[in-house]
Amino acid sequence: MIRNRTGPHRAGGDRTAGQRRSGGPRTAAMERDFPEADDVNDLDEADELDDRRDGGGGDSMSFLHRLGVALVVLAVALGVGVGAGVVWEKVRPSGRTATDAPLAPSPSASAAASGPAATGPGASAAASTGGPPAAGQIAVPADWAPYTDPLQKATFSHPPVWKQRRDNTGIFYGEPGTVSDYGPQMIGVARIAGTDPTAALTRVQAGEFDAVSGLTKERSGPTTDTSGQPTQELAGSYDREGQRVSYLMRTVAADGAVYVLIARVSTSAAATLNTLMGALRASFSPVA
Repeated sequence: MIRNRTGPHRAGGDRTAGQRRSGGPRTAAMERDFPEADDVNDLDEADELDDRRDGGGGDSMSFLHRLGVALVVLAVALGVGVGAGVVWEKVRPSGRTATDAPLAPSPSASAAASGPAATGPGASAAASTGGPPAAGQIAVPADWAPYTDPLQKATFSHPPVWKQRRDNTGIFYGEPGTVSDYGPQMIGVARIAGTDPTAALTRVQAGEFDAVSGLTKERSGPTTDTSGQPTQELAGSYDREGQRVSYLMRTVAADGAVYVLIARVSTSAAATLNTLMGALRASFSPVA
């Protein structure tokens, strides 16, 4: 604050206004208008005090702002943690893991299991082996012609245009070939006396395939055939007239004998081998 000094007037106080304008001595009124050096120092001290007060308030506001930000971050972290816990409990109910849950069957497997059983000669063949035909059994093509062979004592079907061939092993039907009388596709039936399916396969293998060029035995052993019955099988491939062919043999035991069913296709069409064997098996039945 500016102090008003009331001390004695300096000399020359009666000078006129003209004198004052011309730079003459200062009057008491003029002294009141312009503070002295002590008054200026007092003003500086007051300003510094105000600055300190303002600075202290700024620090308080800055602290409160940081505290508010920290509280918001803490609240967000707690919310995320709680949400993650809820999601985990939804994904993993009652502490069970994914390996504890039973696997659901695929739609294709369910459809195959519930499919209708084939009818016709294949059904009687399944009955002769002691069980019903399997669901989803491969059906006999509608244009296949049935044939009964008195020597092999068996009935089975074959494509109508395929040619018959007989040897000491069994009876065969093969597709007409462009190089020879028979193409790569072929089916056949051989009846071997006895009850040992492995011995029956060994005998047919020796009579039909052991002497072929480039023979490779790919698999052998027990399995289940396309009619759902247990069987022994032997599969392999070899070179025939400049191309690779694949063959499959499976056994059916009936009436004191073992029947060996045979199918062959070009190796380039090996995916059709099981289908050809399935159609032969569905059409097959032994004859007393």
